[in-house]
Amino acid sequence: MIANRILERIRNGEKALGLAMSQPSEELVEMAGRMGLDFVSFDGQHSPQDPQTIENMCRVADGFGITPTMRIPDHRETTILSYLDRGIKGITVPNLRTREQAEAIVRYSYFGPKGVRSSTSLRVAFESGPGGRAELFKAINDNTMVTVQLESVEVLENLDEILTVDGLDYFGGGSEDMAISMGLVGQHTHPKVEQAYEEARAKIRAAGKVWIADHTESVNAFGVTMGAASEMLQKYGRESKLAF
Repeated sequence: MIANRILERIRNGEKALGLAMSQPSEELVEMAGRMGLDFVSFDGQHSPQDPQTIENMCRVADGFGITPTMRIPDHRETTILSYLDRGIKGITVPNLRTREQAEAIVRYSYFGPKGVRSSTSLRVAFESGPGGRAELFKAINDNTMVTVQLESVEVLENLDEILTVDGLDYFGGGSEDMAISMGLVGQHTHPKVEQAYEEARAKIRAAGKVWIADHTESVNAFGVTMGAASEMLQKYGRESKLAF
């Protein structure tokens, strides 16, 4: 079993470091692995990431010892299964709203007895060892990481109930969508948004759960490229035509 390096870092009290990509690249996955980063993350909510491409990314990631993670498009059972079966070891589920959704996400993400995840793709089965299938499924459960994003007023109203869901331990935000939900379109740094997250983080930590940004940090490949290109344009007295 190839260990989830994010979970290893968290359990050791360390910060996991990664590279975030909106568009997948085998070369960047290899580079990140060779550099000694802990994870790569792909965005399947706002970028087109088909399962076959993601499986290829996972194959490269496994070969270079780096953990592949992904924000998936939605929380449907078929979506969760598809990307976990491709080899993704950490999923981020967008726009959680209710306890019922949280319970379903846990069920769909883990093999029994923790959940009802179906067995299994060849990509996953390749990690089996001499201990047999039961040991394989337990090891996969232990190395699977599920993070949910809090992005609406509704989820804040339901947060106390959500925090009682066993098996859901990792939480993140989405300030742009939270601002829209609060009627503050385009104001993701508004004090009301920041206060809402401050209160949510306090509840999450008090419940013994993890606010994922406390334990992970990543460089955005698109942002780094755009930043370097903008600096080059400025060096020669030109302005970027992209307002982003």
